[in-house]
Parts: sequence; C-alpha cells; structure tokens
Amino acid sequence: MLMEDGILKAISNDGTIRAVIATTTNLVEEARQRHNLSFTATAALGRAMTAGALLTPVVAREGQVTLKFQGNGPLGKVMVDASPKGTVRGFVENPQVELPLNSLGNFDVGGAIGSTGYLHVTIDHGFGRAHTSTVELESGEVGEDINRYLVCSDQTGSIVVVGTHMNARGVEAAGGLIVQLLPDHTEETICRIENNITTFGTFTFLMRRGMSLEQILERILSGFEVVPIAGAKPLKFYCKCSNERFVEALRWMGSKELLSMAEEDGQAEGRCHFCNAVYLVGKDRLLDLARGSK
Repeated sequence: MLMEDGILKAISNDGTIRAVIATTTNLVEEARQRHNLSFTATAALGRAMTAGALLTPVVAREGQVTLKFQGNGPLGKVMVDASPKGTVRGFVENPQVELPLNSLGNFDVGGAIGSTGYLHVTIDHGFGRAHTSTVELESGEVGEDINRYLVCSDQTGSIVVVGTHMNARGVEAAGGLIVQLLPDHTEETICRIENNITTFGTFTFLMRRGMSLEQILERILSGFEVVPIAGAKPLKFYCKCSNERFVEALRWMGSKELLSMAEEDGQAEGRCHFCNAVYLVGKDRLLDLARGSK
C-alpha cells in the first residue's frame, strides 16, 4: 500500500529557515493513468504537480495557484492547479512524448519542457482579479524554474527539490520540498542543507525507504532544530469539473449553434483538459437549452 499523500510545514528554532515538504505519489499516479502519460511526461507533470502543491502555502496561503510551463520542448504546455484545500490537478499538452534518458541517467524533463520559454505563476485569492508573475525558464527541469520564480518574486533565497520515480508498474514515489532561507541565515546554512541532500540521497530515494514526512524532513534538515507547524495535511488529485459545469458552458452558446449540434451530432461532447473526464449532453437536453438560450 502506498503512503498517503500529504504536506507539512516547518520552521527552524533559530529562525534561519522555513520548509514545506510533500509526498505526492498517489496523485501523480492518478494523473498518469487519467492522461495515459509516457514515462517522460509523467516525470514532468509529477514534478510540476508537486511544485504546485508546495507553492500554495508558500506564496498563496489561502489562494489558488496555477502554474503554466510554456517551453520550446515537445511536451508543449504543462498546466497545474493547486488549492489550499490540498487538491491538485494537471495536464500536459502532448502526453505521449518520450525522450531518451539524459546524461545523468534521469528522465529528460528539461528537454521535454524546453529551456527556452516562460513559467507563468497565477495566484487567485478569490477577491477579484488574479495576479500573474512570469519568469523565463531556467532549464525546464521544474525545480530550478520554481526556484528562479521564488528568487524573482519574493527576493528570497530558496532550495527547491522535486522528483518522480517510476517502475514498470507506474509511479513508485513522488514528492519534494521547498526550503526558504530567512534573513538570519548564513552561508553555512545553505552549505549544510546542500550537503545533507547530497549525503542522504534523492527525495524519492528516502520515500522508497518507507520514511514518513517528518523523518524525511529531519534527515534532509539534519543539524537544524526544525519544528513542524501543525500536523501534516492530506493531498489528493481532484478536479472541479462536472457535467453541470459543462451544461452551464453550453448555455452561453447561441440557439442556432445548439440546434445545429442537436440535429447534426445528436449530442454535445466535452472533455476536461485537467482530468480527461468526458461529459455528454443528449439531443433532448440540447433542444431544451436552445429554447432557453438568449
């Protein structure tokens, strides 16, 4: 049985760092199955979905975060939505793209997304107009691009680690963390964290050893007295699309278009980009909508 997905926030007693850590194995596996993703596409979307989950409590707290990676690689657009309720959803434009492993023997996410292009981060607090920040892609490797965004938007030094590990059956481990360096940090703080990551292995390696969020946090931030802020919060793949939303979208069409659809196709079909769910509205319902359309 896979460990439940979850997210945990923590801060050091000396006031030098704060961290957000998450495990996302199940939600990434659900995305892989829903979109029939290739290995490379799964690695890319998995990292992006993990990044979205991690960014929400860092930059939005109570708001919705949307990430759009638009690079020059063959994957095309990579989109993720994450909410403070612990829900995450996402998709890639070309889900079947597969690339050879890179020079380090890892999935070539950078090559798939592309190193030329932009990362758009939109934060919607629900009080009116959403705010979007845009940064140039650093490498397409997701973690480096998210780190670039944090430096540019918050002028805050950070360390971003996101990873997805797969086997022949699917996603074996996915997760990551963001460590933000607070004003009292020293150069030694950065060196110690980077040394810990190098010494103890990748994030997904620690997950595959069966470690909990708290244990992974303690291992990566060894040498710091880190205190969790409340308990771990669950994460899950969730899409807010529904048949009712699809019908509401059809209401905005003119009666002529609805009648044409009813007579020529006998139904209307819609597919959600984020979760790949298909919604059907039959001929009789289309005719009802056409009669009520303005």
